[in-house]
Amino acid sequence: MKMGLVLAGGGARGAYQIGVWRALRELKIDQYINIISGTSIGALNGILFCQGDLEKANDVWYNISKEKVLPMEDKDLNFKAFLISLGLKSMTFVKKYMPKTLESGNLSRQGLIDIMDKYIDFEYLKKHNKVCYVACTEIPSFQPRYFKINDYDEKSIRSILLATSALPMIYESEEFEAFKYLDGGMADNVPIQPVYGENCDIIIVVHLSRDSIINKKLFPNTKIIEIYPSVMEEGVLDGILDFVPENTEKRMKLGYSDTIDYLKPIMRLGALIQGNNNDVNENIFSNIKKQFLKSR
Repeated sequence: MKMGLVLAGGGARGAYQIGVWRALRELKIDQYINIISGTSIGALNGILFCQGDLEKANDVWYNISKEKVLPMEDKDLNFKAFLISLGLKSMTFVKKYMPKTLESGNLSRQGLIDIMDKYIDFEYLKKHNKVCYVACTEIPSFQPRYFKINDYDEKSIRSILLATSALPMIYESEEFEAFKYLDGGMADNVPIQPVYGENCDIIIVVHLSRDSIINKKLFPNTKIIEIYPSVMEEGVLDGILDFVPENTEKRMKLGYSDTIDYLKPIMRLGALIQGNNNDVNENIFSNIKKQFLKSR
């Protein structure tokens, strides 16, 4: 049985996904996940997940700060946040009449480059058996493009990560294989398609936005489990760009508790049906698939 994991984009909100990962590990679910896809910060988290080192992922997030990834004055950041918020509400207009504005970012990418240098083992990614996809937005078509990073060398993976996280009007677009790309969230912020294309039986989707909705009818013959933050942060400055250590900790704890609260009762009930009153065992996901995910 194949299990997939889809990690949505959402900037600083992405710390929530590390908490989800901790819960999946505690519940012994992470060992079954072999196909991952992510957009923007979800792509970085997806690669960290593929490496299998949760403590390293924690270290990444505890060391991400506004000063490192958004080195600009507060007044400039406020203005950029306003533009992003405006663009999110009327992206069709922006795409049609202001496409060059989206590429006008000039902020340094050194923060992400430093993270890649310190925390990503590119050779391990190529050798490991977990498959990882990254979603980017191709311009000027604004269509999603999915890259299977296992097929690329280190230099290419670096470009793909820079591309998927190139927030419009903040970072410059990234050129790769003769095309330019911006943040993957503009075209597909919840990249289920590449995971579904790998014929996964179960797909766990970790959302970071209240507006994130999946039409499950588009993905027949698979079971989709959706995890949403129980406390949803609204806005750009208070959510997407809010790289503050204490808030990072809160998001991680929320991701952990939400996932435990949602999945653990289902798994225990599955164990009871099997006649096993203990915690999760090796066959538990067969029970989940058979008993609890019949409706899509």
